[in-house]
Amino acid sequence: MHFTARILASEVRVRFAPSPTGKLHLGGLRTALFNFLFARKHGGAFILRVEDTDVARTIPGCAEKFEEILDGFGLHRDESPLIGGEYGPYVQTQRKGLYGEAAQRLIDSGHAYRCFCTSERLEILRKNAFRKQEIPRYDNRCRSLQKEESNARERDGQPYVVRFKFNREIVKFNDVVFGENIQTADEGDFVIIKSDGLPTYHFANVVDDRFMKISHVIRGAEWIPSCPKHLKLYDAFEWEYPTFLHLPLITKDGHKKLSKRDNSAFVEYYTQEKGFLPLAILNYLLRNGSGLRDHKTNYCYSLEEMIEKFDENTIGTRDFMTDKNSLEKYGRLAFKKATPDFLLNAIVDHVRAKLPHVGEDLLTSEYIERVISFLTNNEETFSCLSEISSGDFHFFFGRPENGEKLLTKYDVVTVTRVLDNVISLPHLTPAGIKGVAAAMDISAPDCFLIVRCALIDSFTGPPVGELFTFFTREECITRMNCVRQSLNVYQTQAVVING
Repeated sequence: MHFTARILASEVRVRFAPSPTGKLHLGGLRTALFNFLFARKHGGAFILRVEDTDVARTIPGCAEKFEEILDGFGLHRDESPLIGGEYGPYVQTQRKGLYGEAAQRLIDSGHAYRCFCTSERLEILRKNAFRKQEIPRYDNRCRSLQKEESNARERDGQPYVVRFKFNREIVKFNDVVFGENIQTADEGDFVIIKSDGLPTYHFANVVDDRFMKISHVIRGAEWIPSCPKHLKLYDAFEWEYPTFLHLPLITKDGHKKLSKRDNSAFVEYYTQEKGFLPLAILNYLLRNGSGLRDHKTNYCYSLEEMIEKFDENTIGTRDFMTDKNSLEKYGRLAFKKATPDFLLNAIVDHVRAKLPHVGEDLLTSEYIERVISFLTNNEETFSCLSEISSGDFHFFFGRPENGEKLLTKYDVVTVTRVLDNVISLPHLTPAGIKGVAAAMDISAPDCFLIVRCALIDSFTGPPVGELFTFFTREECITRMNCVRQSLNVYQTQAVVING
């Protein structure tokens, strides 16, 4: 069930609000993407806010890394910690005073109170609940404290937290994607300000969204159960609700949520380890339920095209499932769509990161352009840059070191004779190899396999004729000679054994 809210461009302000406690999750990137597209489509502002109230788990430099990743995907912010803006600071620990004032407002209005219960008492409550097989919750002991006593204990320096009065009731709200949602809220009085004076996630989330004038909250569906807390806080402040738009969960198999213990849960796996182009990953994240009008599954949309066709009312409710085949499909489409300059820079950056031993002579624009031309014209299946650093196309930036792989399939005498004859050919052509095979009375396919493995250290790969065309004759001879020379020791051993 969908509903269409009236959207005024001047009112649209959305935010992506990650916690700087680790690598950026794939779901986080998808949330950023949908916030970005929504803002650009409706002429509004896209904001990055860093929610770092879990100080113990905060990783220095993590927030800056998030901004770098978003830039790499073209998801440029209008306001952020690095960019600044009218509604900053955009890091929650720098807004501590605001939360304290907001909490005091709720205390004064009777919607919240100071709780002086010790951690030891709270632990006893938890253990008693578990023993009775009940859901642990606070027993509201400090709710009945008189204002005078609460103020006096605060002046005396007694440690406390601030709790929000949360009575059991039915809460209803509409979501752009999931339609009407009805929940029974029954969690007891929850903490909004911790003993260190910092807010809890739920409290800071609501306060910041209000003060940053967030019009639409776009986030993952895992936050739907938290909405009653947020809505009751809005009610207590007498604030208007933002419009909610929750995105389906990202799952590994259609059922199980993508675990943070899995490398494929994080953006860096796709960008750094696998080397998929940014546009491939963005299209991959849009494929389920899309959010694009008349979405074509075999097309790679540019960011500009995504913005033009974006329609929040087309987002589906079916959970997103990671799928290797779909990812590789978008990898191929993105590679074909990318400009030569973009590919050149992407390949150079990837090779330098993954193969630091590669010389600058193999990173020149002229050589990289030849690599791109080869892949574009000859390889329909090329999908990610890891294929040139550790996959089937690693031969672009590395020569075979020895002929050991050849000896797993052929005897050393046959291999050395084939290589000697091919190296002596005046011209390296497939026809020449067939001639060598006929003269030696061996099969032409075996002869081609030996030459291919000597050139790229693999029995599978591009046709030998394409390799001859890509490499210069001198490079092909150098590669075959290197393998041929490495076989001398095995040839000597064979002579000794036969003798």
